[in-house]
Amino acid sequence: MAAPRKFLTFTIFISFACLIYGQINAIEPIPLVSISDCTSTQFYDLTKLACVDCSGNQTRSSDGLSCVCKQGFKYVENFGGQSVICEKCPNGEYASSTGYNCISCPTGVDNTTNTCSLCSGGNEISPERDLLGEPYPAGISCQACSADTQPGPDKTRCVKCVNNLPISGNNSCSCAGKTSTGGFCFPSAVLQYVDTRDLYKIPRTVAGDSVYFQQNLQAAYAMCLQYKNLTACNVLSNLCVLTLYEFNALNYQSETQEVTRACEMYFSCFFRVTEFVPKLYYYNLGGPVAGDDVLLDTSLGVVYTFSPESRLEYRVARYTLDGKYLGLNDVQNGRIQLCPDTSDKLNAAYVFGTTYSQNCKIAAINFWDTTKYPMEFFDIYLERTQEGQKELFPIPVNVLNYRRLSDGDEINRGDLADRQLVRRFFLVDNVGTITTEGGQAEMVRYAKSISIDVTLQTDTTQGIIYPPALNIEYALVSLVDAQAGNEVEISFNVEYTYQDTSYLRDFQIAVGTLSTLGVLFAGYKSWVWSKRSGRPSIDFPTIANFFFYCAGVLANVFFVITFGMAFYWFIFFKRQSVVYLVHPTDKQLRDWLGLFGAAFALKFLEVAHLIFQQCWLDVFFIDWERSRGVVSNSADTTKTKEVPVSIWRTYFCANEWNEIQAVRKINKTFQVWAVVFFLVVVGFENTATRDPDGSVTKDDNKYKAEYSRVYRYAVAVLVYIVIGIVQWIFFTFIYERFFEDKVRLFVDLCSMSNISVFIMSHTQYGHYIHGRSVHGKADTNMREMFEFMKKEEEDMVGQRGLLPNTEQQTFVMALPKRLRLRYEAVLLPAQLESAAAAASSGRGGRISGTAVEKKVEAYSTVNRFLSAFIDRSLKDIDYVIKDKTLLESIMDTEFDDTNETGVFYNDDGHSFDRVLFYGNEMTLLLFDVLTFCIADLIFTNYVIAGVITYLLSEVVCIARATGGERNLAKKTLVDERFLI
Repeated sequence: MAAPRKFLTFTIFISFACLIYGQINAIEPIPLVSISDCTSTQFYDLTKLACVDCSGNQTRSSDGLSCVCKQGFKYVENFGGQSVICEKCPNGEYASSTGYNCISCPTGVDNTTNTCSLCSGGNEISPERDLLGEPYPAGISCQACSADTQPGPDKTRCVKCVNNLPISGNNSCSCAGKTSTGGFCFPSAVLQYVDTRDLYKIPRTVAGDSVYFQQNLQAAYAMCLQYKNLTACNVLSNLCVLTLYEFNALNYQSETQEVTRACEMYFSCFFRVTEFVPKLYYYNLGGPVAGDDVLLDTSLGVVYTFSPESRLEYRVARYTLDGKYLGLNDVQNGRIQLCPDTSDKLNAAYVFGTTYSQNCKIAAINFWDTTKYPMEFFDIYLERTQEGQKELFPIPVNVLNYRRLSDGDEINRGDLADRQLVRRFFLVDNVGTITTEGGQAEMVRYAKSISIDVTLQTDTTQGIIYPPALNIEYALVSLVDAQAGNEVEISFNVEYTYQDTSYLRDFQIAVGTLSTLGVLFAGYKSWVWSKRSGRPSIDFPTIANFFFYCAGVLANVFFVITFGMAFYWFIFFKRQSVVYLVHPTDKQLRDWLGLFGAAFALKFLEVAHLIFQQCWLDVFFIDWERSRGVVSNSADTTKTKEVPVSIWRTYFCANEWNEIQAVRKINKTFQVWAVVFFLVVVGFENTATRDPDGSVTKDDNKYKAEYSRVYRYAVAVLVYIVIGIVQWIFFTFIYERFFEDKVRLFVDLCSMSNISVFIMSHTQYGHYIHGRSVHGKADTNMREMFEFMKKEEEDMVGQRGLLPNTEQQTFVMALPKRLRLRYEAVLLPAQLESAAAAASSGRGGRISGTAVEKKVEAYSTVNRFLSAFIDRSLKDIDYVIKDKTLLESIMDTEFDDTNETGVFYNDDGHSFDRVLFYGNEMTLLLFDVLTFCIADLIFTNYVIAGVITYLLSEVVCIARATGGERNLAKKTLVDERFLI
């Protein structure tokens, strides 16, 4: 019945403690206090980082970390901190050098320790007790110790040269019947609940027992639990940290249960002597505090700004492995960073809003240098000022290697709610893994990666953050590998995130709404295509065109969305003062990247579809030249024949058309060169870093944050589009007006050559360039041609327009189906014969006479047929000329019925450039932009992106020129050998 009674007693104790302390590890800010802030009657409590009052008969020690008895008082009990009890000495007496007895001081009083002064000689003692242990009332003057002895710790007697240290002045150095560990003699009952089978092993490191654990763990546990010694509790906490906080949750909850791990010892002390034990875990008496409750705490309340620049003022309380407090320091100059660098670059990690990344390689053998990498432990805090008072706000530490013993899962890599967050960490462990006394560590643990996650509070517009979280992952390196010259990779990162609940919603709304409208618009374009192609029902070609129209429209939609979001993130992040937006996380960018990739792929399909359409259209050059008479046959004067019309004018116009098929509106070489110049040489890419600094020029000696993919996209698109628009304005309003307009010059060439161009981009839709000469002929000599031009300059001839007294030479055609049927009936046999001949002979090979005859006959027939149609000489096929209505122009369609009569719509003089690259510059420019950005996304190099963009644009132009040339030879019946 004893065990249940003990368990019941312990349960009642725990319940009562819960009522007193509540959630022990709830986040509470701590006022910023240092040892110097404590008064002479206060000591600095390391567990609270605060000043605590000593009792009335006490004052603080010389190091300020404990209470000591005042002069004229002796110790009844002294375990450091507040665990000190003093008793007044009789008049005229003072505490002995040990502080535990009252005597008359023969050598005076030490005002620092408030005890009798010790002898100053190195081997002298001042005896305070006789051989029977009775104190000398007046003491004895200094005497030298004999051989093989040395002054004891209190210099009141000589002891043999051994390292036994008693825990109080009343104990002897003998450990007979007791347990000696850590330099102390303990009663066996103090250590009865310790199971030493696996107690001294550090999990997942070396196979043997840790020497330091063997020598100090039990002593630290006993001193902390039984005697409430602050240093011992600190040592025990450090040993728990070295095991990476692993514990069995059941082992510390019973007084009779043997603890088997350092952290179970820690919990055993924590729940029994809470005030003396540092807080390592976010844990209350009911169990662990959920990670999201810690990380989503809203009580920090500090406002951070970009202008003026804010810094995250981290502070670390530093401790040695032996529990000694080293002070409260800031983290500047690489205090918690293993990678060496300049102060400016190291300290940039704590500039608010700077996404920081530091990577390096360190020779592993350096970790065995305890001078360069001392064994230290850190509690990290964030300094804040509330109502004029500086406070320390504890920062949670997430040890990624932490393992839940019940199932072995490393839960700290998963969901926030499941994480076991802690307070203390170390950087290098080159002591705990030593398994032979006096030897070297077989393995060294080091902080492989440290990252600080800073999260803006949800829906904040005031720059307020949740508690930052320090994530740390440890790795091992063996002495063998280190001696072989191996290097280890180290990383230190600072990431900023924000839980923008409206972002995903707005993104989905934009994509859903605009994509739906885009699909509807693609459906409309497919309907227009089917109408112009004379397809009354939905068939496979209509569905195929709908697919490609969808690709083009959705590519534009996705481009607008991705650029709009990137530009918003870029401008508002760089220009904000009070912080409400930080760089988007990889998770937030996942959908954005998917949309960006889809935009490029769909735009590629659109360009491929554009090339296919332009390389498949029907085009014919109508020669208006007529024979200038007949000539007699020299052999037989009774026979005559017409003077042939020269074909060279047609060949010349065909070559000019062939040359302008793949000509761009802008200069693509200058475009790419200018973009790379402004981005790289001028330095616009410097604005795309993941920090608040939006300056174009940056000091190379200062830290430069990594480039942001989304910011690089925003900057690249902006520069590319602006330069493209500037080029378009220059060529449209300056170059084409005052220097050269290739499209209008081609129309003039047709007029002077007496050649019209009949283009059918769809079955019943196309463009017409009226090139009939106002002089009636063009096949003439140079003198007569100059005379024609002079008459036209002096307005002595009619105008060039299709209708009398008009200048309108270009038209959009909506053709009757009857025309298309007759056109195909004439042209198809010649095309089939030519294709068969070309297949048998190859390019440049000999074509059969039959094929030549059919081609010549078909050319003449089509030329006469189309000439008659333009002249309105066909009885059953006619057309009218009119202007498009405003609605038709806006909707890019025709509402007139063209089943019987065609319609020629007056245009702006160059609508036929739609069948050329020249009239599709926006599509090609967006394709170039997306190519440039997708290449930069892969290589993060604008120069490489520029080269790839230029090469791909050249390939696209070559594909268009090659396909267009072959189509031109096929459809115009001009021999391909004459297209140069």
